[in-house]
Amino acid sequence: MTDTAAAARLPVRLTISPRQRQSPSVDLLTWIHRRPEYRPVVRAAGGGGGRPGFSDAVIIAVLAQGLLPGLFNLLQSWVDQQRTEASIRIQAGDTEVELQVSGRTDSARLLAQATEALRAAQATEALPAARESGSDAVD
Repeated sequence: MTDTAAAARLPVRLTISPRQRQSPSVDLLTWIHRRPEYRPVVRAAGGGGGRPGFSDAVIIAVLAQGLLPGLFNLLQSWVDQQRTEASIRIQAGDTEVELQVSGRTDSARLLAQATEALRAAQATEALPAARESGSDAVD
């Protein structure tokens, strides 16, 4: 298996907090669950995001990185339709990054930002393991 294929299977945790100025015509979780591959891995969280202006409809997803492009496309289309915004916290290993999604956000750019953050997390986690094994590949 290639490193790219292996990375696509590694799980990533996302916390999605939609900003809702008014009640949406379709809530985000229902929107995402229209695609069956996301039903078992995307669920409503137990509480609010605790951020001013963001709703209590926080969504948690733990999924393979290979599913991120489709999820980001769904999120972007929902944001565009609702004319609203959302915040995504992505956690991989010990690294966490937060991305903002608005009507001006490109889902391909979201994926690029998430991928870069995940690479950084993998590199950070690989560094101690390489040092423990005495590898000269890591400086």
